[in-house]
Amino acid sequence: MRFGIEDDRTRIVIETSDPADFRAFTLDGPTDRLVVDMPASSWAVRGLDAGEGLGAGLVGNFRFFNNSATTSRVVFELDDPAVIASQFVLEPPNAGGNYRLVIDLAPANPGNFAATSGFIRTGGIESLIAERVEAVYTPPPSRARRVLVIDAGHGGRDPGSMSPGGTRESEVALEAARELRRQLEATGRYEVFMTRDRDVYPSWEDRVGVMVEQRADLFLSIHADSSADSSVHGTAVYTLNDRAENRARQRANQGPGPTDQADVNNILVELELREKRNQSTAFAEVLLEHLATAGPLLQNPHRQANLFVLLDSRVPAVLLEMGFVTNRNDEANLTSAAARRRQMGAVVNGIDAYFARRGDIGSPQENPSRELPVR
Repeated sequence: MRFGIEDDRTRIVIETSDPADFRAFTLDGPTDRLVVDMPASSWAVRGLDAGEGLGAGLVGNFRFFNNSATTSRVVFELDDPAVIASQFVLEPPNAGGNYRLVIDLAPANPGNFAATSGFIRTGGIESLIAERVEAVYTPPPSRARRVLVIDAGHGGRDPGSMSPGGTRESEVALEAARELRRQLEATGRYEVFMTRDRDVYPSWEDRVGVMVEQRADLFLSIHADSSADSSVHGTAVYTLNDRAENRARQRANQGPGPTDQADVNNILVELELREKRNQSTAFAEVLLEHLATAGPLLQNPHRQANLFVLLDSRVPAVLLEMGFVTNRNDEANLTSAAARRRQMGAVVNGIDAYFARRGDIGSPQENPSRELPVR
């Protein structure tokens, strides 16, 4: 995999050991992408064993995966709208050399990008679904209330982080989860499930299983952080990174699909993952807006990580680090009932605002019966 930049254009070169027909096309959406489909291949790029890497020029990052039993795909996230100026295959420059799939990208304005983007039409069921299915997560219409799953991190044999004074992450996470459940249920708008309500350790599979079983509309895992530097403090929110998205993709593809056609199932997984990541990001950002009113935030508070507990391919999910048990002020807040009510009140406000922006419920101001957090 190589990149070249000349003036405002970017060239992508994918080397293959055998000749390969390929299709390259752009997709617009919440993130602009270049997609390259080719026959099923084995990834072997030195230094990028996970099938992920950083591009150059118009390309941000990229990832490789097998999207069906017979095809492989490379997805390039575009930093700016671009059109495919040319695409072609070059023969090996010498005996035993590699074939080269070459794609040249040129900058485009948003209108031109949208006009030239879309799944390539092949006339088959894969094309039909790719063109027409919208992966928007919608709860069953019979639900009167949104379903939330709260995960109190660690527990039982796993106390998590611990302060010099003996404060256990597992304990403050459970107290916060209980307080959040109390405030959410007081609104009358939410049905709340917890992955644990006592000092036990559910496995990661069990925690994710609650989210899947309840067909949750939102999943929030609650934790407290630690640092060797006792001055580090503040709240942060994590969503899944590219590596975690690949794990979620593999996990989803290992299970039974909604149809008996692998290509169709893989397309649906891709659409679900895109919507999950977009919605998780949207929730993280609105949540941080409200958490900022309840206490200090960590520098660059919206972070991404490879976290198993966020891996279901459908449900929007974030992990909340309430503060650092290794910081004196944060520890005091984590163990204070008043500070806990204030912080979890901010979380409730963030959840209300997230669903209100999606049009699922009225804004918090339209529900004056809600118990207000302690100020």
